[in-house]
Amino acid sequence: MSVTTGTRTERLASDAPVKTEFFLASEIKAHGGVTLADSLRLIPSARFESNCSNCGLNEIQLLGLSTDYTAILFDGAPLYSGLAKVYGADLFPTIFIDRIEIVKGSSSVLYGPEAVAGVVNLITTMPTHNHTSALLSYSNLKNDADEWKFTFKSSWLDRSEKLALTVYGLWENRDGLDLTTDGFTELPEFENKVVGLQFHYRPDEDKLLKASYQYIDQSHRGGDRLDLPEEQARVAESLAHKIHMINLQWEQQLTPALSYSLRGSYLRLQRDAFYGARADAEFGAFDEAGGFADPDNPTPAEEAALDVFAADPANQSAIDAVAHRIWSDTRNQVVFLDAQVTQKLGAHELVYGAQYRYEKLKEHRPNDPAIADTTDDFATYGFFAQDIWTIRPGLELVPGVRVDRHDNVGGAIFSPRVALRYQPRNALTLRASYSAGFNAPGAYNEDLHIGVSSGGAIFLRNSPDLEEERSDSFTLGADWLVPSLGKRLMLSSTVHYTFLHDTFDIDDSDVNGTGIWERVNGPDARVFVWENGFQWMVVPGLRLEGSISYIRARFDDPIFRVTGLTTREFVKRPEWTGKFSVTYDCGAGWQFVSLLNYTGSMLAVGEEADIHRRTPKFWEFDLNLSKTFRLSTHMDLKIGVGVRNLFDDRQDDLFDNGEDRDPTYFYGPVRPRTLFATAGIEF
Repeated sequence: MSVTTGTRTERLASDAPVKTEFFLASEIKAHGGVTLADSLRLIPSARFESNCSNCGLNEIQLLGLSTDYTAILFDGAPLYSGLAKVYGADLFPTIFIDRIEIVKGSSSVLYGPEAVAGVVNLITTMPTHNHTSALLSYSNLKNDADEWKFTFKSSWLDRSEKLALTVYGLWENRDGLDLTTDGFTELPEFENKVVGLQFHYRPDEDKLLKASYQYIDQSHRGGDRLDLPEEQARVAESLAHKIHMINLQWEQQLTPALSYSLRGSYLRLQRDAFYGARADAEFGAFDEAGGFADPDNPTPAEEAALDVFAADPANQSAIDAVAHRIWSDTRNQVVFLDAQVTQKLGAHELVYGAQYRYEKLKEHRPNDPAIADTTDDFATYGFFAQDIWTIRPGLELVPGVRVDRHDNVGGAIFSPRVALRYQPRNALTLRASYSAGFNAPGAYNEDLHIGVSSGGAIFLRNSPDLEEERSDSFTLGADWLVPSLGKRLMLSSTVHYTFLHDTFDIDDSDVNGTGIWERVNGPDARVFVWENGFQWMVVPGLRLEGSISYIRARFDDPIFRVTGLTTREFVKRPEWTGKFSVTYDCGAGWQFVSLLNYTGSMLAVGEEADIHRRTPKFWEFDLNLSKTFRLSTHMDLKIGVGVRNLFDDRQDDLFDNGEDRDPTYFYGPVRPRTLFATAGIEF
């Protein structure tokens, strides 16, 4: 299998100097995956963690680091903006891809900011034949919420095989789910509609034009009283995204030793958001009615009068009007340009090029003219060079360097990398690398919401003194194809050690009582990860895969979290994680797929509730059984049933305390036991 992400050149995965893991679309589909969040469940040491029980705010954890440190690419382009990535793992579909490639460890030398923990690259390829598929699935969550998904993909190839067109779509609809009895959701109601087009034109063997367009129309809402307008709920967190993405790419092989590629991408995102608590609107309306002498220091008599005011039907329209001002309209645009030249000179394969990225964000409060618009924009100019030097067969050295200029960082940023691949025997491959990376302050939603409780919304902004994060990453690993088993069993072990400098942290002191927290530079940190895994094709049709990872993430200096907890430990970073999957093609069209995900104990913190705990361990066990029926020579029908999180293993201390709960005190597996059935057709 050929991969491209590790060095931006096409290499066999087994021969790539920088280790590149991959999952084919067929593997993702076998496990019922249709989104990026579904696919992450398959990646060793990767995790998908939800951080808000109201709105479903989530993060991708790779090598123990959060989404902010991972670059999500679409055919090599870092197209997804910081704002789009806030809920992106749930938004972005994978039905249109050929495979997902993952490179762990800093890749800033090739892909710029954010690629500190690594990159996740969604790869598409030109269709080789006409093909159409559609899949309908129904899921029931804890006998209390329904979820429907429908996907389709159709590819057409002309007779000359020079022109191909693919159209695809996704529709998802899920009810909100209250896992306690207080009427407030732990999983928000969710709807997602995606449509996309891909165009490939290959005039001859040496040229390829690729163009794509994707539109996402997604909305979700959590809190209570989902049948009422957001303004009338006790707590409501509601978001609607409309995302347009366009990508254009040209590749040409000028000579056997010289090729180049040009790429241009554009993203436009509009987000309508409501983060509000009814108690906050009641307080504001009462204050505007003259109820407080000093709203910062209300008296007991004024607080009692506030309760009477809030309960009076005559005041509800005034309270609604205050709540209505909370709506925000955020616009985000990203332009990305990329040029690359690949040149072979004897034992050297040179890769060099330039990148430009511009991002702009503007947030507007259409119903509250008293609040000024929030605007931010920045540009990054990057130049990179890399040499893949084949010293002799089985021994390669890959030095590289990148120079960036970023509007939010003074001076040039140098990011070197060197990688070594050594194959002492055909069955054994050793790899080692060092790489530097950086993560710059950007337009990542200057007023990003943290959470909403009865005390009102909390917002986050960048400190004016915020500086870029820097990283130094070291990787050492080995892959061994066991000869005695006909090389059907591969064992792997890899160590990653990352030093983070001037880490981003959150100052929640809020000394002025404004409800605004600041992102500031915190202490340095060190993250050690040890991954061990195997892939075993036992017999044709039976494939076993497993991994276990140890992650230790610590700051150099202790950080105060909540009362009684000052610690160097990263929050919600389990030290042990593991995965084990079985894929068995039983014959006669039957297929059995299972996946076991293990999440070790971790530190969980509720800053609003001022609580913390050491969580229990979690075992998520998924089963899927399907049968394919041959309807005709070119048409198959596939029916499947299964269960996710069979043992319903999840957080056991969700507090049944309504609007006073801390929505950020949320950890571990998000989905309860879920039964599902699928029906798909291919021709």
